[in-house]
Amino acid sequence: MFFKCYSLIFLLITSTFPTIAQAQPARNVDPVAVDTVAPETFVPPSGNYKLIHYKPRLIAKLPARINETSGLVFINNTLWTINDGGNPAEIFQVDTLNGEVLRTVVLGNAVNTDWESITQDDSSIYIGDFGNNFGNRTDLRILKIVKADLLNSSVDTVMAGYIYFSYPDQVDFTPALNQNNFDCEAFFCHNDSLHLFSKNWTDLKTRHYMLPADTGTYKARLIEQFDADGFITDASINEEGNIVLLGYKNTGGRMWDCFCWLLPVNESDLYFDRPEIRIELGTAWHLGQTEGIFINNDNTAWLSSESILAGRLFRPAKLFRLDLKSFLP
Repeated sequence: MFFKCYSLIFLLITSTFPTIAQAQPARNVDPVAVDTVAPETFVPPSGNYKLIHYKPRLIAKLPARINETSGLVFINNTLWTINDGGNPAEIFQVDTLNGEVLRTVVLGNAVNTDWESITQDDSSIYIGDFGNNFGNRTDLRILKIVKADLLNSSVDTVMAGYIYFSYPDQVDFTPALNQNNFDCEAFFCHNDSLHLFSKNWTDLKTRHYMLPADTGTYKARLIEQFDADGFITDASINEEGNIVLLGYKNTGGRMWDCFCWLLPVNESDLYFDRPEIRIELGTAWHLGQTEGIFINNDNTAWLSSESILAGRLFRPAKLFRLDLKSFLP
């Protein structure tokens, strides 16, 4: 989250977004330091990426109860979201037709320090309490909830197990508001592991870390690094293996643009060692602060945005749909 940290005034620009594909210079997919990752995980620079301009389809404005939506997950044909840090420890089921809250489930043994993302595997739901704007947290954790408990409509409170972790490459915990590379707002579960993607404030890159999906205390494993050219705010993967990374970027002055990276499935275990497609989604003034994304198995996606309040200017939280099928190889 960045609008809580300092006030930004967004200028209203009306435009349309025709689908345009063009070759762009190669992205920098960087090897990381030898002392933090094994040499065999180094990733060579990728080829040219495809740039597309696309306008998401608005489904609904979201109610005030979830105006800080900060992640999405689609479970058994039901859509769920969480609020950002400082809000009650609750998970919300959202109506996919009108955006209204259908159900609220409380986590009885949790505090929402800085919840940023929600994901799943076959049996569990995971919530990332790893927002770290100052870069000085020593209590980073992921909540693990039994999926059947959440889907049990006869209960309104569930309990969570905990996965505690630290970063292998962080040695300095001096508070540095929005001036550190150890913030995180994005993760998903894949092949029995949790995959985290950092929000690098100083260089606009993202680092891919791995963690076991079991409760316990761990040091994350640093896998690879990617020049995201923006702040990564959520991530999702579908059963086919297609990956989407959501984000936004300052484009000068008070203007912010929203985007996502679409990474098609390939045979590599390194997510950034694959052709990249960057999809420009529009300005934050039009969309809101893009914070949640979930890619379905049919390569459509849900997207949610947090509300924006800057002085007397207000934009509500929103729910969108995307159709990514035509952009994939």
